Amino acid sequence: MTRIDRYIGNSVLWAFLIVAVVLLGLDFALTFIEQIKKVNDNYTIQSLLQVILYRLPGKLAEYIPIASLIGTLMGLGTLAATSELTVMRAAGMPIWRIGFAACQPILLVSLLGMGISEFVSPIAEQKATLIEKFKDQESGTFSLTGGVWLKADNNFVYIDAADDTGKLYNLQIFSPEGQKLNYIRTASTAEHVQGTQWQLNNVTETRFHEDRIEKINMDRANWDVSITPEHLFLATQEPDSLSLSQLQNYQSYLKEQKLDSARYELEFWITALRPVASLALVLVALSSVFGPLRSSTMGSRIFTGVIIGLAFQNALNLFGRMSVAVNFPPVIGVSIPIIICLLAGIILIRRRG
Repeated sequence: MTRIDRYIGNSVLWAFLIVAVVLLGLDFALTFIEQIKKVNDNYTIQSLLQVILYRLPGKLAEYIPIASLIGTLMGLGTLAATSELTVMRAAGMPIWRIGFAACQPILLVSLLGMGISEFVSPIAEQKATLIEKFKDQESGTFSLTGGVWLKADNNFVYIDAADDTGKLYNLQIFSPEGQKLNYIRTASTAEHVQGTQWQLNNVTETRFHEDRIEKINMDRANWDVSITPEHLFLATQEPDSLSLSQLQNYQSYLKEQKLDSARYELEFWITALRPVASLALVLVALSSVFGPLRSSTMGSRIFTGVIIGLAFQNALNLFGRMSVAVNFPPVIGVSIPIIICLLAGIILIRRRG
């Protein structure tokens, strides 16, 4: 039976790879068309292509559950169309054994996706973000969208971007005193020295006096602030661009500071439960192949897989965001659509076999 298991697994794996390549190709093309309007002298076509390519690993990890569903429908559907599944069943091979053989490559791919989410996509996403931010720095402007605002030692700080080495890009530091603004300090970069000491580079300081406004340019300036480089880096990243360990680290920090960590908890559980979601969708695909899609065309199977995948993704987003809105554990919101798929797949498979 081992050779049959490998044959089934290879059929599902090749179908998964084809679907994954198609999904990534469509994502690449649509993103390129959408972002082409941002191209200018500072943000060239080459920069745009770099950004899109750097974000493909994260997209691959995100598409694994849907690609698993459609790949299983295609792989097993092809075997069903050539009556190979019928022969296997006639030879006494139970549905659960066919399902086990189909789940093996999907489980391996899902674990690979977890590795990508942990070690590859966060680094690639950081590089993509820095390329986008540098287009503003090169033109001498400071973008006030897409970064992060922090309150640090009675000052309000805007950071356009950061990397995991502790380097910050495009800072604006607003220092108020009551209802009065003392000064605004801007810097192209900031580097951590030690402890609470930072060095600001290419600094422009605008001081507001009673009778005049004074502007001072400096190559370097010291900045004393009680925030660690690691937390500053994590604060500038979107939750879906962080690894599991970074999400765990930053949500623990937010809880210590008595701040809302729901968005980071939600993204943590979406990523952590992705392999389970993939297996749940494979079970749904199995129940469909042995049921209503047994004699359908390949186009019908792909269409059905897309519809089920979209319904699952929308349910995941709905229940996940609802958990954040009504303040109940995000793990419950993420688990609801996965559990529904698992139960539906198991019940339907038991009825078929």
